[in-house]
Amino acid sequence: MIIVLILLLGSAGWFFYDGAFAYPKYNEKADAYADVKRVYGADEALVKEKWRALAIERHWNADDVPLKRKNEAQQFHWSFGLLVVACAFLTWMVRDMRRVIAADDECFTGVDCAFPPFNPLRKVRFASVFGIDKRRWEKKGIAVVHYKDGAGKRRAVYVDDYKYAGSEKILERCEQTLEAKKKAKTEA
Repeated sequence: MIIVLILLLGSAGWFFYDGAFAYPKYNEKADAYADVKRVYGADEALVKEKWRALAIERHWNADDVPLKRKNEAQQFHWSFGLLVVACAFLTWMVRDMRRVIAADDECFTGVDCAFPPFNPLRKVRFASVFGIDKRRWEKKGIAVVHYKDGAGKRRAVYVDDYKYAGSEKILERCEQTLEAKKKAKTEA
């Protein structure tokens, strides 16, 4: 996640540099070339000769002919946009770093939905678990635990072993609870 943040901030800095320093220098050359072309526009050979002389005088590369201006404002827009995205990403990253899922004898906390910015933690009683979906457990370390809330409504939480250490033990405890429920049903 740090790499993504570095890429976002680096790209924002690069766009800012282009808008503040590189593009104005380029546009100075483009304006000078446009002036030469406007004054000597009828004779192409004379335009090349005058441009070469002006470029040498100002210590520019005479072979680099800037045909049109570059948009400086666009670079600032991209820089600002990437900075906003980087700040949002940093906020999400710090929020996620402080989150933990835990369990005690009666309940555990699980992630309410899979979409990262909006995934609150939910407290789930082990006794309310009625199913487990482990299709993504082997490849991604994600299981969906189905339970009934206090009102009897069916709900689901995600147990994510990739992001939260100890998720495997919580899942094992949920499986033990389901086995105990099945065993109690068959005995009854």
